[in-house]
Order: sequence, then C-alpha cells, then structure tokens
Amino acid sequence: MSVGNVVSASLRIYRDHFKSYFSLALVAYLWLLVPIYGWAKYSAIAGLISRLAFGEVREKPETVSDARREVNPRMWSFLWAGILTFLIFLGVSLVGGIAMFFVGMGAGALFGQNFTLVAAFLLVAVIAFLIIYIRLFSRLLIIEVPLAIENNIGASSAIGRSWKLTKGSVGRIQWIVFVGILVSLPITIVVQILTVIVQVVLSKVLGAESGLFYLVYYIMIVGVSIGSGALVTPFWQAMKAIIYYDVRSRKEGLGLQMRDR
Repeated sequence: MSVGNVVSASLRIYRDHFKSYFSLALVAYLWLLVPIYGWAKYSAIAGLISRLAFGEVREKPETVSDARREVNPRMWSFLWAGILTFLIFLGVSLVGGIAMFFVGMGAGALFGQNFTLVAAFLLVAVIAFLIIYIRLFSRLLIIEVPLAIENNIGASSAIGRSWKLTKGSVGRIQWIVFVGILVSLPITIVVQILTVIVQVVLSKVLGAESGLFYLVYYIMIVGVSIGSGALVTPFWQAMKAIIYYDVRSRKEGLGLQMRDR
C-alpha cells in the first residue's frame, strides 16, 4: 500500500465508525486522569480501537464487546509495553545527550575558538541523532497492535514483533507518519486558538491574577485537550492497524485485501 492509501484508508475507516471510535477514545482519555490503573485502561482501549480497525481492513469486523473480551485480559501487558517503550526512548535520549556532550567537548578541543566549525560539527551530530531517533520511533510505532490482535504475546514480545515487522519499511512508515501529522495539524491549530481565546475571555471576566481564573482556565484546558486527543487518537490507531496489516502481508503473505467501499 502506498502512503496515500494508508492515510486515506485510515480516514475512511474512522469516518465510517466515528461514533464508536470517538466514544472509546474519549473514555480512554478520561481514564488517563486515574494514575496507573487508568493508564492501563487507556492503553488497552487504544489497542482495542486498532483491533477494531484491523477487523475492518481484513473484512472480518468485530463488535466492540467481542473485541473488548479479547483485549481486556491483556490490559496490564499494554501498560508494561508502554513503560518498556518509554524506557527505551529514555535510554536512547540519555545516551544521545551524553554523546552530544562529548562531541561538543571534542569539537571544542579540536577547533578551539572557531565557533562556526564547532556549531557545524554539533549540528551534524544532532541531525544524526534525530535520524536515529526517528528510525527507532518508526520501528516501535505499532507495538500495541500485535498485542491487541495476536495470541500468546506479551509486552516484550510485542516490542520484538514490531521491530521485526517494520524492518525494511522504515522510510515508508516515516512518510506515513509525516502525512498523518499534516492531517492532524488543523486540529492542533484549532486547539491552540481555542486555548488563547479561553485565556483572554477568562482573564477579562475573572481577572488574570485571581485564583478562580487559574482553576477555571486549567479545567477548561484539560477539557479541550481531552476532546482534541479523543478526536485524533482513533485516526492514528486505525493507521497503525493498517500499517500492521500492510507489513505483515508483505512479510508473512496474509493475502488480505482492503474492502472497496
């Protein structure tokens, strides 16, 4: 599947099931307000949306209740997979930060007071690190999808599964993510505009220095963030499901075909 096909199919599936997917995502974001258990519920519901989207892709749709029965027993595996992924990125960031420090020290010792050469050397190092980071992100993008769909798979196995399936497809996945960001960008812009409007209106009504202003402002910002996140999440989870379908078909010959709607 081409980059355009993946994105358009994600939008089509989300459009056809907007009510159920958005409702699930909204509940998931509300669960984020509850530490640990709520985070696990959020992760499981995100995986549930991907499972539902994958069922649409392979023309074997499931009801929400049927899919939930398969996903819910793995709730803590979703959380653990998220923690492991976070630790991987944290470790890479720490190693990258230390490497940047030593690169800067080495460039300073090598080029002395020539700040232009030092800055250019550091810029090249930062770009190299960003390329590595983005490639890592692409390899670990679909972790929750095999966890939601495949049997007898745990958190660490899901990470390995994502790594294996995305091998050789990193460039295409990066373009898909880039286009997905462009599709989501209008919602982000609207949220930023709403945030500024809310801040200005509340400062005039309640006074910018009052405690009530900060209380109402943060409550409204949280509400806007939850709503916008719930609006975008199903699109991304559907896109992950389609990427999973595509890379698995290429590597394991599933022989699945997209439904022609």
